[in-house]
Amino acid sequence: MSGPGDASGHNGGLALRALAVVALGALLLAACGGDDDDGGGEGAEESTDTTAGSEDLLGQEDQASGEPVRIGMVSDGATQAFDNTDELRAAQATAEYWNTHKGGVGGRPVEVVTCETGADPAGATDCGNRLVEQDVAAVALSQSAVGDAVWEPLHAAGVPTMWFQGSGEAIATDDQSSFLLLNPETTLGALPVSVAESEGADKIAFVTIDVPQAIDGLEGLYPILEDKGIDHETVAIAPGTADMTSQMQQVAGGDAGVVHVVGNDAFCIAAFNGLNAVGYDGAVASITQCITDATREGVPGDVLEGTFVTSTIALGADDDPTFQLYEAVMDAYGQDVQDVNNATAMGGYVAMASLLTSLADISGDITPQTVIETVRAMPEAELPGGGGVMFQCNGSADPALPAVCTNESLRTQLDAEGQPTSYEVVDSSELLSQ
Repeated sequence: MSGPGDASGHNGGLALRALAVVALGALLLAACGGDDDDGGGEGAEESTDTTAGSEDLLGQEDQASGEPVRIGMVSDGATQAFDNTDELRAAQATAEYWNTHKGGVGGRPVEVVTCETGADPAGATDCGNRLVEQDVAAVALSQSAVGDAVWEPLHAAGVPTMWFQGSGEAIATDDQSSFLLLNPETTLGALPVSVAESEGADKIAFVTIDVPQAIDGLEGLYPILEDKGIDHETVAIAPGTADMTSQMQQVAGGDAGVVHVVGNDAFCIAAFNGLNAVGYDGAVASITQCITDATREGVPGDVLEGTFVTSTIALGADDDPTFQLYEAVMDAYGQDVQDVNNATAMGGYVAMASLLTSLADISGDITPQTVIETVRAMPEAELPGGGGVMFQCNGSADPALPAVCTNESLRTQLDAEGQPTSYEVVDSSELLSQ
Protein backbone atom coordinates (compact mmCIF):
# COMPACT_ATOMS: atom_id res chain seq x y z
CA MET A 1 0.00 0.00 0.00
CA SER A 2 1.49 3.32 -1.01
CA GLY A 3 2.40 5.88 1.62
CA PRO A 4 1.32 9.49 1.94
CA GLY A 5 2.37 11.53 -1.05
CA ASP A 6 3.40 8.58 -3.22
CA ALA A 7 1.58 9.98 -6.26
CA SER A 8 2.17 13.62 -5.48
CA GLY A 9 4.69 15.33 -7.73
CA HIS A 10 -37.14 27.52 -8.32
CA ASN A 11 -34.57 29.11 -11.46
CA GLY A 12 -33.40 32.46 -10.08
CA GLY A 13 -32.92 30.86 -6.68
CA LEU A 14 -30.68 28.14 -8.09
CA ALA A 15 -28.00 30.66 -9.06
CA LEU A 16 -28.09 32.18 -5.58
CA ARG A 17 -27.90 28.72 -4.02
CA ALA A 18 -24.97 27.73 -6.20
CA LEU A 19 -23.23 30.95 -5.16
CA ALA A 20 -23.84 30.07 -1.54
CA VAL A 21 -22.24 26.66 -2.08
CA VAL A 22 -19.08 28.20 -3.52
CA ALA A 23 -18.86 30.98 -0.96
CA LEU A 24 -19.53 28.94 2.14
CA GLY A 25 -17.26 26.10 1.04
CA ALA A 26 -14.40 28.53 0.53
CA LEU A 27 -14.99 30.12 3.92
CA LEU A 28 -15.08 26.83 5.81
CA LEU A 29 -12.11 25.32 3.99
CA ALA A 30 -10.06 28.42 4.72
CA ALA A 31 -10.79 28.00 8.40
CA CYS A 32 -10.37 24.28 8.92
CA GLY A 33 -6.92 23.31 7.66
CA GLY A 34 -4.72 21.89 10.39
CA ASP A 35 -6.88 23.04 13.31
CA ASP A 36 -6.24 20.62 16.16
CA ASP A 37 -8.63 22.29 18.57
CA ASP A 38 -11.89 20.93 17.14
CA GLY A 39 -12.90 18.55 19.88
CA GLY A 40 -9.70 18.20 21.86
CA GLY A 41 -7.63 15.06 22.20
CA GLU A 42 -3.99 14.25 22.61
CA GLY A 43 -3.19 12.18 19.54
CA ALA A 44 -2.80 8.57 18.55
CA GLU A 45 0.06 7.89 20.90
CA GLU A 46 -2.29 8.29 23.86
CA SER A 47 -5.08 6.10 22.46
CA THR A 48 -6.08 3.17 24.63
CA ASP A 49 -4.74 -0.24 23.76
CA THR A 50 -6.88 -2.52 21.61
CA THR A 51 -9.42 -4.21 23.86
CA ALA A 52 -12.05 -6.89 23.48
CA GLY A 53 -14.57 -4.07 23.16
CA SER A 54 -12.80 -2.49 20.19
CA GLU A 55 -12.35 -5.91 18.59
CA ASP A 56 -16.10 -6.41 18.87
CA LEU A 57 -16.64 -3.09 17.11
CA LEU A 58 -14.32 -4.09 14.27
CA GLY A 59 -16.17 -7.38 13.73
CA GLN A 60 -14.93 -10.72 12.51
CA GLU A 61 -12.10 -10.89 10.02
CA ASP A 62 -13.02 -11.10 6.34
CA GLN A 63 -9.79 -10.88 4.42
CA ALA A 64 -9.75 -9.46 0.92
CA SER A 65 -7.70 -11.25 -1.73
CA GLY A 66 -6.74 -11.02 -5.37
CA GLU A 67 -5.70 -8.08 -7.50
CA PRO A 68 -5.89 -4.78 -5.60
CA VAL A 69 -8.41 -2.08 -6.43
CA ARG A 70 -6.62 1.25 -6.65
CA ILE A 71 -8.43 4.09 -4.88
CA GLY A 72 -7.00 7.60 -4.85
CA MET A 73 -6.92 9.80 -1.75
CA VAL A 74 -6.05 13.47 -2.17
CA SER A 75 -5.12 15.94 0.56
CA ASP A 76 -3.55 19.37 0.62
CA GLY A 77 -1.02 17.70 2.92
CA ALA A 78 1.66 19.76 4.62
CA THR A 79 1.98 23.46 3.81
CA GLN A 80 3.57 26.43 5.55
CA ALA A 81 0.16 27.37 6.94
CA PHE A 82 -1.18 23.97 8.02
CA ASP A 83 -0.60 20.22 7.95
CA ASN A 84 -3.46 17.99 6.83
CA THR A 85 -1.35 14.87 6.28
CA ASP A 86 -3.37 12.97 8.89
CA GLU A 87 -6.14 12.79 6.29
CA LEU A 88 -3.93 10.46 4.27
CA ARG A 89 -2.83 8.40 7.26
CA ALA A 90 -6.40 7.95 8.47
CA ALA A 91 -7.55 6.96 4.99
CA GLN A 92 -4.79 4.34 4.82
CA ALA A 93 -5.88 2.95 8.19
CA THR A 94 -9.49 2.82 7.00
CA ALA A 95 -8.53 0.82 3.92
CA GLU A 96 -6.55 -1.64 6.05
CA TYR A 97 -9.61 -2.13 8.25
CA TRP A 98 -11.78 -2.71 5.18
CA ASN A 99 -9.30 -5.21 3.73
CA THR A 100 -9.11 -7.14 6.99
CA HIS A 101 -12.70 -7.06 8.24
CA LYS A 102 -14.96 -6.20 5.29
CA GLY A 103 -13.49 -8.13 2.39
CA GLY A 104 -12.15 -5.00 0.69
CA VAL A 105 -14.10 -3.90 -2.38
CA GLY A 106 -15.78 -6.67 -4.33
CA GLY A 107 -13.63 -9.11 -2.35
CA ARG A 108 -10.42 -7.47 -3.54
CA PRO A 109 -8.02 -5.46 -1.36
CA VAL A 110 -8.04 -1.68 -1.54
CA GLU A 111 -4.73 -0.09 -2.49
CA VAL A 112 -4.71 3.58 -1.53
CA VAL A 113 -2.81 5.84 -3.91
CA THR A 114 -2.21 9.18 -2.19
CA CYS A 115 -1.32 12.61 -3.46
CA GLU A 116 -0.64 15.96 -1.80
CA THR A 117 -1.57 19.21 -3.55
CA GLY A 118 0.35 21.54 -1.23
CA ALA A 119 -2.79 23.73 -1.43
CA ASP A 120 -1.43 24.88 -4.79
CA PRO A 121 -3.63 24.85 -7.93
CA ALA A 122 -0.78 23.53 -10.07
CA GLY A 123 -0.10 20.78 -7.54
CA ALA A 124 -3.80 19.95 -7.47
CA THR A 125 -3.97 19.62 -11.25
CA ASP A 126 -0.87 17.44 -11.14
CA CYS A 127 -2.52 15.20 -8.54
CA GLY A 128 -5.60 14.77 -10.71
CA ASN A 129 -3.54 13.90 -13.78
CA ARG A 130 -1.26 11.50 -11.88
CA LEU A 131 -4.21 9.60 -10.43
CA VAL A 132 -5.73 9.25 -13.90
CA GLU A 133 -2.41 7.87 -15.14
CA GLN A 134 -2.32 5.38 -12.26
CA ASP A 135 -5.70 3.93 -13.26
CA VAL A 136 -7.53 4.53 -10.01
CA ALA A 137 -11.15 3.40 -9.94
CA ALA A 138 -12.25 6.36 -7.81
CA VAL A 139 -10.86 9.18 -5.68
CA ALA A 140 -11.83 10.21 -2.13
CA LEU A 141 -11.23 13.68 -0.69
CA SER A 142 -11.99 15.10 2.72
CA GLN A 143 -11.42 18.77 1.94
CA SER A 144 -9.17 20.90 -0.22
CA ALA A 145 -8.50 24.57 -0.71
CA VAL A 146 -7.89 23.80 -4.41
CA GLY A 147 -10.56 21.20 -4.97
CA ASP A 148 -11.69 22.43 -8.38
CA ALA A 149 -8.19 22.00 -9.78
CA VAL A 150 -8.06 18.39 -8.51
CA TRP A 151 -11.51 17.65 -9.85
CA GLU A 152 -11.19 18.95 -13.39
CA PRO A 153 -8.78 16.34 -14.85
CA LEU A 154 -10.47 13.54 -12.92
CA HIS A 155 -13.90 14.58 -14.16
CA ALA A 156 -12.66 14.94 -17.73
CA ALA A 157 -11.32 11.36 -17.56
CA GLY A 158 -14.57 9.99 -16.09
CA VAL A 159 -12.99 9.10 -12.74
CA PRO A 160 -15.57 9.38 -9.92
CA THR A 161 -14.80 11.56 -6.92
CA MET A 162 -16.37 11.44 -3.45
CA TRP A 163 -15.98 14.51 -1.25
CA PHE A 164 -16.62 14.75 2.46
CA GLN A 165 -16.71 18.55 2.35
CA GLY A 166 -16.43 20.19 -1.03
CA SER A 167 -17.00 23.55 -2.61
CA GLY A 168 -17.54 24.72 -6.12
CA GLU A 169 -20.65 24.97 -8.26
CA ALA A 170 -19.28 22.59 -10.90
CA ILE A 171 -18.80 19.80 -8.36
CA ALA A 172 -22.09 20.26 -6.53
CA THR A 173 -24.17 20.44 -9.71
CA ASP A 174 -22.44 17.58 -11.53
CA ASP A 175 -24.73 14.62 -12.15
CA GLN A 176 -22.13 12.47 -13.90
CA SER A 177 -19.28 11.38 -11.64
CA SER A 178 -19.19 13.60 -8.54
CA PHE A 179 -20.53 12.70 -5.09
CA LEU A 180 -20.66 15.28 -2.31
CA LEU A 181 -21.46 13.67 1.03
CA LEU A 182 -22.76 16.78 2.80
CA ASN A 183 -24.86 19.59 1.42
CA PRO A 184 -22.82 22.80 1.91
CA GLU A 185 -26.03 24.77 2.41
CA THR A 186 -26.97 22.87 5.55
CA THR A 187 -23.97 24.30 7.40
CA LEU A 188 -25.08 27.84 6.64
CA GLY A 189 -28.85 27.53 6.96
CA ALA A 190 -29.84 24.42 8.87
CA LEU A 191 -28.48 25.37 12.27
CA PRO A 192 -29.84 28.91 12.69
CA VAL A 193 -33.21 27.96 11.20
CA SER A 194 -33.55 24.87 13.41
CA VAL A 195 -32.62 26.95 16.46
CA ALA A 196 -35.12 29.67 15.51
CA GLU A 197 -37.84 27.04 15.19
CA SER A 198 -37.01 25.28 18.45
CA GLU A 199 -36.70 28.58 20.32
CA GLY A 200 -39.84 30.09 18.80
CA ALA A 201 -37.86 32.99 17.31
CA ASP A 202 -39.04 34.86 14.22
CA LYS A 203 -35.83 36.80 13.50
CA ILE A 204 -32.19 35.80 13.02
CA ALA A 205 -29.30 38.24 13.19
CA PHE A 206 -26.24 37.12 11.26
CA VAL A 207 -23.03 38.50 12.75
CA THR A 208 -20.55 37.75 10.02
CA ILE A 209 -16.97 38.48 9.15
CA ASP A 210 -16.97 41.01 6.32
CA VAL A 211 -15.38 38.99 3.54
CA PRO A 212 -17.01 38.20 0.17
CA GLN A 213 -17.23 34.46 0.86
CA ALA A 214 -19.39 34.95 3.94
CA ILE A 215 -21.51 37.83 2.61
CA ASP A 216 -22.27 36.13 -0.71
CA GLY A 217 -23.16 32.89 1.05
CA LEU A 218 -25.69 34.62 3.28
CA GLU A 219 -27.30 36.33 0.30
CA GLY A 220 -28.09 32.90 -1.09
CA LEU A 221 -29.89 32.03 2.14
CA TYR A 222 -32.17 35.08 2.34
CA PRO A 223 -34.86 33.85 -0.11
CA ILE A 224 -35.17 30.61 1.86
CA LEU A 225 -35.64 32.51 5.13
CA GLU A 226 -38.21 34.79 3.57
CA ASP A 227 -40.17 31.80 2.27
CA LYS A 228 -40.24 30.42 5.81
CA GLY A 229 -41.40 33.75 7.25
CA ILE A 230 -38.21 34.32 9.25
CA ASP A 231 -37.01 37.91 9.38
CA HIS A 232 -33.28 38.54 9.23
CA GLU A 233 -30.58 41.17 9.48
CA THR A 234 -26.89 40.96 8.72
CA VAL A 235 -24.23 42.79 10.68
CA ALA A 236 -20.97 42.57 8.75
CA ILE A 237 -17.86 43.42 10.74
CA ALA A 238 -14.32 43.83 9.46
CA PRO A 239 -11.77 41.12 10.27
CA GLY A 240 -9.52 42.08 13.16
CA THR A 241 -12.17 44.07 15.05
CA ALA A 242 -11.29 43.36 18.68
CA ASP A 243 -14.13 45.23 20.39
CA MET A 244 -17.61 44.63 18.97
CA THR A 245 -19.60 46.16 21.81
CA SER A 246 -21.20 48.85 19.67
CA GLN A 247 -22.17 46.43 16.90
CA MET A 248 -23.58 43.95 19.40
CA GLN A 249 -25.61 46.75 20.99
CA GLN A 250 -27.23 47.16 17.57
CA VAL A 251 -27.95 43.43 17.47
CA ALA A 252 -29.37 43.33 21.00
CA GLY A 253 -31.71 46.22 20.17
CA GLY A 254 -32.98 44.57 17.00
CA ASP A 255 -35.31 41.96 18.53
CA ALA A 256 -33.48 38.96 17.05
CA GLY A 257 -34.28 35.75 18.90
CA VAL A 258 -31.22 34.03 17.43
CA VAL A 259 -27.76 35.42 16.68
CA HIS A 260 -25.70 33.32 14.28
CA VAL A 261 -21.96 34.10 14.33
CA VAL A 262 -19.87 33.27 11.24
CA GLY A 263 -16.10 33.78 11.17
CA ASN A 264 -12.83 32.44 12.52
CA ASP A 265 -12.12 31.99 16.22
CA ALA A 266 -10.64 35.48 16.79
CA PHE A 267 -13.68 37.08 15.19
CA CYS A 268 -16.08 34.91 17.16
CA ILE A 269 -14.33 35.61 20.48
CA ALA A 270 -14.97 39.33 20.00
CA ALA A 271 -18.57 38.69 18.96
CA PHE A 272 -19.36 36.39 21.90
CA ASN A 273 -17.80 38.78 24.39
CA GLY A 274 -19.61 41.71 22.80
CA LEU A 275 -22.97 39.96 23.09
CA ASN A 276 -22.21 39.22 26.73
CA ALA A 277 -21.17 42.83 27.41
CA VAL A 278 -24.49 44.22 26.16
CA GLY A 279 -26.56 41.61 27.99
CA TYR A 280 -27.99 39.79 24.99
CA ASP A 281 -30.15 36.94 26.34
CA GLY A 282 -31.39 35.21 23.17
CA ALA A 283 -30.06 32.04 21.58
CA VAL A 284 -26.57 32.07 20.04
CA ALA A 285 -25.49 29.77 17.24
CA SER A 286 -22.19 29.42 15.42
CA ILE A 287 -20.08 27.30 13.09
CA THR A 288 -17.57 24.70 14.26
CA GLN A 289 -14.60 26.84 13.17
CA CYS A 290 -15.52 29.42 15.83
CA ILE A 291 -14.93 26.99 18.69
CA THR A 292 -11.25 26.33 19.38
CA ASP A 293 -9.06 26.27 22.47
CA ALA A 294 -8.43 29.98 21.89
CA THR A 295 -12.18 30.56 22.11
CA ARG A 296 -12.44 28.54 25.29
CA GLU A 297 -9.65 30.62 26.81
CA GLY A 298 -10.93 33.95 25.52
CA VAL A 299 -14.63 33.64 26.37
CA PRO A 300 -16.03 32.83 29.85
CA GLY A 301 -17.49 29.35 30.14
CA ASP A 302 -20.86 30.62 31.26
CA VAL A 303 -21.06 32.66 28.05
CA LEU A 304 -20.19 29.71 25.80
CA GLU A 305 -22.50 27.35 27.68
CA GLY A 306 -25.65 26.68 25.68
CA THR A 307 -24.26 27.98 22.39
CA PHE A 308 -25.58 25.95 19.45
CA VAL A 309 -22.91 24.69 17.06
CA THR A 310 -23.24 22.90 13.76
CA SER A 311 -21.05 19.88 13.11
CA THR A 312 -20.37 17.46 10.28
CA ILE A 313 -19.03 14.60 12.42
CA ALA A 314 -19.65 13.23 15.91
CA LEU A 315 -16.11 14.04 17.01
CA GLY A 316 -15.57 13.31 20.71
CA ALA A 317 -18.99 11.69 21.21
CA ASP A 318 -17.77 8.76 23.30
CA ASP A 319 -21.24 7.21 23.54
CA ASP A 320 -21.88 7.32 19.78
CA PRO A 321 -21.33 4.00 17.92
CA THR A 322 -20.02 5.70 14.79
CA PHE A 323 -17.35 7.56 16.77
CA GLN A 324 -16.54 4.42 18.77
CA LEU A 325 -15.90 2.52 15.53
CA TYR A 326 -13.67 5.32 14.24
CA GLU A 327 -11.61 5.16 17.43
CA ALA A 328 -11.38 1.36 17.19
CA VAL A 329 -10.19 1.52 13.56
CA MET A 330 -7.55 4.12 14.39
CA ASP A 331 -6.48 2.18 17.46
CA ALA A 332 -5.98 -0.98 15.43
CA TYR A 333 -4.59 0.41 12.17
CA GLY A 334 -3.80 4.09 12.61
CA GLN A 335 -0.72 4.05 14.81
CA ASP A 336 0.93 6.65 12.56
CA VAL A 337 -2.00 9.10 12.82
CA GLN A 338 -0.64 12.05 14.78
CA ASP A 339 -3.91 13.33 16.27
CA VAL A 340 -6.82 10.89 16.22
CA ASN A 341 -9.23 13.15 18.13
CA ASN A 342 -9.07 15.81 15.46
CA ALA A 343 -11.42 16.81 12.65
CA THR A 344 -8.59 16.53 10.11
CA ALA A 345 -7.88 12.86 10.76
CA MET A 346 -11.55 11.98 11.16
CA GLY A 347 -12.34 13.70 7.87
CA GLY A 348 -9.92 11.39 6.08
CA TYR A 349 -11.63 8.41 7.67
CA VAL A 350 -15.11 9.65 6.75
CA ALA A 351 -14.17 10.31 3.12
CA MET A 352 -12.58 6.89 2.56
CA ALA A 353 -15.05 4.89 4.66
CA SER A 354 -18.03 6.52 2.95
CA LEU A 355 -16.70 5.70 -0.50
CA LEU A 356 -16.03 2.10 0.51
CA THR A 357 -19.46 1.84 2.18
CA SER A 358 -21.12 2.98 -1.03
CA LEU A 359 -19.31 0.19 -2.92
CA ALA A 360 -20.52 -2.64 -0.67
CA ASP A 361 -22.58 -4.21 -3.47
CA ILE A 362 -20.07 -3.92 -6.32
CA SER A 363 -19.19 -7.08 -8.23
CA GLY A 364 -17.52 -8.10 -11.45
CA ASP A 365 -15.17 -5.69 -13.16
CA ILE A 366 -14.29 -2.70 -10.99
CA THR A 367 -13.80 0.32 -13.21
CA PRO A 368 -14.63 4.01 -12.86
CA GLN A 369 -17.90 3.39 -14.70
CA THR A 370 -18.96 0.45 -12.53
CA VAL A 371 -18.03 2.46 -9.43
CA ILE A 372 -20.30 5.29 -10.59
CA GLU A 373 -23.15 2.88 -11.28
CA THR A 374 -22.74 1.16 -7.91
CA VAL A 375 -22.59 4.39 -5.92
CA ARG A 376 -25.71 5.71 -7.66
CA ALA A 377 -27.55 2.47 -6.87
CA MET A 378 -26.42 2.21 -3.24
CA PRO A 379 -29.09 1.77 -0.56
CA GLU A 380 -29.34 4.37 2.17
CA ALA A 381 -26.54 3.89 4.69
CA GLU A 382 -25.23 5.43 7.89
CA LEU A 383 -22.52 8.01 7.31
CA PRO A 384 -19.28 6.74 8.90
CA GLY A 385 -18.50 8.91 11.91
CA GLY A 386 -21.69 10.83 11.26
CA GLY A 387 -23.51 10.32 14.55
CA GLY A 388 -26.64 8.94 12.91
CA VAL A 389 -26.63 10.97 9.68
CA MET A 390 -27.82 8.86 6.74
CA PHE A 391 -26.61 9.21 3.15
CA GLN A 392 -27.53 7.95 -0.30
CA CYS A 393 -25.87 9.21 -3.47
CA ASN A 394 -28.63 8.73 -6.03
CA GLY A 395 -29.05 12.43 -6.80
CA SER A 396 -32.38 12.80 -5.03
CA ALA A 397 -31.29 14.56 -1.83
CA ASP A 398 -31.25 17.99 -3.47
CA PRO A 399 -32.31 18.14 -7.14
CA ALA A 400 -30.63 21.55 -7.49
CA LEU A 401 -27.32 19.99 -6.39
CA PRO A 402 -27.40 16.41 -7.76
CA ALA A 403 -23.95 15.50 -6.41
CA VAL A 404 -25.18 15.90 -2.82
CA CYS A 405 -25.75 12.67 -0.86
CA THR A 406 -27.55 14.00 2.24
CA ASN A 407 -29.25 17.09 3.61
CA GLU A 408 -28.64 16.00 7.18
CA SER A 409 -26.08 17.44 9.58
CA LEU A 410 -25.49 17.50 13.32
CA ARG A 411 -26.05 20.13 15.94
CA THR A 412 -24.92 20.28 19.52
CA GLN A 413 -24.78 22.72 22.42
CA LEU A 414 -21.63 23.61 24.31
CA ASP A 415 -21.16 22.90 27.98
CA ALA A 416 -19.60 25.23 30.57
CA GLU A 417 -16.12 24.26 29.32
CA GLY A 418 -16.98 25.11 25.72
CA GLN A 419 -17.04 21.45 24.71
CA PRO A 420 -19.78 19.75 22.65
CA THR A 421 -22.47 17.88 24.55
CA SER A 422 -24.71 15.36 22.80
CA TYR A 423 -25.23 15.58 19.03
CA GLU A 424 -28.59 15.48 17.28
CA VAL A 425 -29.37 15.05 13.59
CA VAL A 426 -30.92 18.00 11.74
CA ASP A 427 -32.59 17.30 8.37
CA SER A 428 -32.62 20.33 6.05
CA SER A 429 -34.67 18.75 3.25
CA GLU A 430 -37.74 20.84 4.01
CA LEU A 431 -35.66 24.00 4.36
CA LEU A 432 -33.96 23.43 1.01
CA SER A 433 -37.27 22.79 -0.73
CA GLN A 434 -38.45 26.33 -0.04
